[in-house]
Amino acid sequence: MEKPTITDICLITRDLDASIAFYTEKLGYTLKHRMPGFADFAGPGVILALWEAGKITETTGVPSQMTDPSGHGVMLAVKLDSPAAIDSMYSDLTARGVEVYSQPEDYPWNARCLYFAGPCGELWEFFAWYEGGEPGAVDSATAAAAS
Repeated sequence: MEKPTITDICLITRDLDASIAFYTEKLGYTLKHRMPGFADFAGPGVILALWEAGKITETTGVPSQMTDPSGHGVMLAVKLDSPAAIDSMYSDLTARGVEVYSQPEDYPWNARCLYFAGPCGELWEFFAWYEGGEPGAVDSATAAAAS
């Protein structure tokens, strides 16, 4: 079977207008499509889309989480070029009113990271590797032996 390519990440939201405002005003995304109960954003890489929980259930019959979760169920990660870029992003985001969990920190996996939540209950991580890169890399022979 051919490996499927992920082209879109769609967040299920309980408040589409608030989510659109967050992604355009706080994170700087540009709205690409807007239909009843749906929106997505232009940008490089994977497409970020929003479906209103009630609308996706009404249209497709797929159940959606209609109340606030007690914890995060998904995390979106954005790799930045350097640890200094994390500090700069922190300043930019907090100036735009994004509530972060804490100031950027260095973590044992050789990265500087910043965490905050979006309006859909999703967790965001901005990270940058320190010199030496990603720890725990698995070569193809090790990965094949493990499966």
